[in-house]
Amino acid sequence: MPSLAEWNTTPATPARPVSVLDRIIAILDAVKESAGSITITDLASRTAMPKSTVSRLVAELVSQRYLSRTEDGVALGLRLFELGARASLPRRLVAAAAPVLRNLRDVTGERVGLWVQQGTDMVSIAAVAGRLPMLPTRAGMRSPALTTASGKAYLAFCADPAVVSRVSAPLPEDDADSFRRELADVRAAVMATDMEASYPGILAVATPVLSSDRVVLGAISIAGPSGAMDPDRVAPLVRAAGSTVTRRLAAA
Repeated sequence: MPSLAEWNTTPATPARPVSVLDRIIAILDAVKESAGSITITDLASRTAMPKSTVSRLVAELVSQRYLSRTEDGVALGLRLFELGARASLPRRLVAAAAPVLRNLRDVTGERVGLWVQQGTDMVSIAAVAGRLPMLPTRAGMRSPALTTASGKAYLAFCADPAVVSRVSAPLPEDDADSFRRELADVRAAVMATDMEASYPGILAVATPVLSSDRVVLGAISIAGPSGAMDPDRVAPLVRAAGSTVTRRLAAA
């Protein structure tokens, strides 16, 4: 039986990952902990996996840009940094937009929301309640990008045509063409509207939030009763809010 000293000084043998996902995570964690570059041999030792298995999984991770080859082995790839930047985007957006959203609500009295695109939906990441209590303000709420003002404001400035095609896929060909023409009008006006298409009795107006190099990050929307909210009055205020958030992001 090992002595107490041996228990305290003998390093534990790492448990061998079982599933493919476990193995991939173990490899990525080992590369991260290397604080730079690491060889396949060292990866096999640290993850308790056969060298042939590590070599095969590393090759796949390199092909997908999760790892990159170096003179000394492999290092974390650009795709991980891209994912990290995308994961931090909602927090940065909310921080930059929070005072702007509150000010827009105070000036108009209407519900104001901040949205990001996910799949074929727009997802709320911040909202300030207005005079219509039935409009939800919780973060995580989803609305279809196809019909909502926020969705159209985002898609009009989206540089990836595959995203627009995926969202408009349910439409017949003629309707899809009309949708693309509407997006062109939204792009020219930097403003989108939804007149009761998503929610009966609700009018919404939205504008994109852009990065300093004109990449669309999300959308700011304002929603109120269709019979009482004047889109011509609120449109300049919403556009100004989008521009302000863009400037705050650039200055952060």
